[in-house]
Amino acid sequence: MKLRFLAVTAALLLSTVSFCRAQSSGAAKAAAEAQVPFPAQYAATAFGQAGTAAGKSFGLNIYIDGVTGDGDRDELLGLLKSKGQDALVSKMQGMPDLGRVAPTGTVGVGMRVVRIRKNNLGGLHIVMATDRPISFGELYNATRSTQYPIALLVMDVDKDGKGSGTFAPLCKVKFDKKGDLVIEHYGQKPFRLANVYREK
Repeated sequence: MKLRFLAVTAALLLSTVSFCRAQSSGAAKAAAEAQVPFPAQYAATAFGQAGTAAGKSFGLNIYIDGVTGDGDRDELLGLLKSKGQDALVSKMQGMPDLGRVAPTGTVGVGMRVVRIRKNNLGGLHIVMATDRPISFGELYNATRSTQYPIALLVMDVDKDGKGSGTFAPLCKVKFDKKGDLVIEHYGQKPFRLANVYREK
């Protein structure tokens, strides 16, 4: 299912596809502007909305250790536009983790990209993305899921750290002929995140 976002949303997601070390001046400036304390930890309940996950739920822990700066944005957006998703994923694989998303009781997966801005709730809009681990079984059987190597989490929280969001564990990203960013999910809607709250 392809989701075409309006210009404002697309611009926000475009900003997530930029990567640099959290220790860089750009990342430090972004963190200061968003007034985000680090490290930060959130908890949520994820609800399946379609397919085999419909009606199922599980706990999710979200850890944020830093934010991605703006310095490499133009270069990396150009990489996605000119060379496509494979080149983007290859670049992401060499970047450090700035956070982690983990179902309760698991190690979870490191998130390479963390973008944060203020929202109209007086809190924060948080976007996290990464190149997801692809299993040996997927590679061996050359399943269609290997074409969806991006995981994406989006949350909105208020000034008290409470809110909601979505988590899409298998995504494909590209620009269409009009220059719009297209996010395609593998086989089902994203998980809905409810009861989001900041733990520390």
